[in-house]
Amino acid sequence: MDDELGAVAREQAELVALLDRRTALRATLERLAADGEVTWVAEPVPGDDEHGEYLVLAQVHGDRTGLLRGLRVPRGLGLTGKVHDTASPLWVDDYLRATAITHTFDGHIEAEGVRRLLAVPVRRAGRVLGVLAVGARADGAFGDRAVERARAVADEAALAVAVAEQARLAREVAVHEERSRVAAALHDSVGALLFAIGSGVAGLAETAGGDPELVARLERLQRQASEASTALRDSLRTLRASPSALALAVTLQADCTAFTDRTGVPAELLVLDEDPPRLPPAGTEVLVAAFREALLNVEKHARAGAVVVTAGHHPRGDRIVVAVTDDGRGLPPDHVAGIGLTHTGDAAARLGGSVRVTSPPEGGTTWRIELPC
Repeated sequence: MDDELGAVAREQAELVALLDRRTALRATLERLAADGEVTWVAEPVPGDDEHGEYLVLAQVHGDRTGLLRGLRVPRGLGLTGKVHDTASPLWVDDYLRATAITHTFDGHIEAEGVRRLLAVPVRRAGRVLGVLAVGARADGAFGDRAVERARAVADEAALAVAVAEQARLAREVAVHEERSRVAAALHDSVGALLFAIGSGVAGLAETAGGDPELVARLERLQRQASEASTALRDSLRTLRASPSALALAVTLQADCTAFTDRTGVPAELLVLDEDPPRLPPAGTEVLVAAFREALLNVEKHARAGAVVVTAGHHPRGDRIVVAVTDDGRGLPPDHVAGIGLTHTGDAAARLGGSVRVTSPPEGGTTWRIELPC
């Protein structure tokens, strides 16, 4: 029995590690580092207009001085900054004498006793998420095997970051949905009660004209009920507000839930990026309207048993792609786009985007919209 409980506890710990970004990256650094080596992951951080984006060494393993922890590296400087800009692995076998890099951080590297340094980009879906570096304190040279091993670990780190960020997004969406549910419950219960109290007090005030003191007290109660209603509305507005980075994901999830509630057909949303795609207000309006039209078409025509919605960046990175795929009967060979599909396609085209609908011979339909971010 104890062995079974121990196995369950280990599985839960592994799952938590997988879904936590910092824990996953720390485990990655520990796997990469050999005896006497220092490793770090540098992640990009937006700067101000004057200094622009920079990298920060958020995770460091095997250091001795603490100088590297939290170190800010401007893009293009040092080996780490250069790798982020080129998105290619680079290494130097004598850091302090290397001519291919700037020597902005020689003091830090020398204090750590690092003689040679290898850095590789952490990439996912064509995007550079950061830089993974390993510094060796012993003389020697990095060979192909070391470079390939670092690349493989960087790929693991990219996957770990993607999984952790998607888990974080799912948690935040769930929290927002719960807050919205609480807001709706408060509106229906407390809001209705305050309205009833205010109306009742107003009615009493109209019939109490012969007692000035009672009228004054009732008017005060009426003002207090009105103030409470205003405070409640402000609180509900805050509860319902979506963070800007989650607004689109929250909206898509709400529409999927509403679709399932109406039809009984499960509709699952998958956000494919660690950061939810963002659009300007005009683009969001067009996308959401088109997405709802697509779900309506599935409801009316597809006879589907399940629907999967995916949202993410185009591999080029400058466009958002949302797709609705069902397992229904598909489109007939002589299908002609209706007014709804034509309208949403025209609206997307005006913003530089497109709408496409495809149906393979084996059945099912995929609706896909692309819009510039």
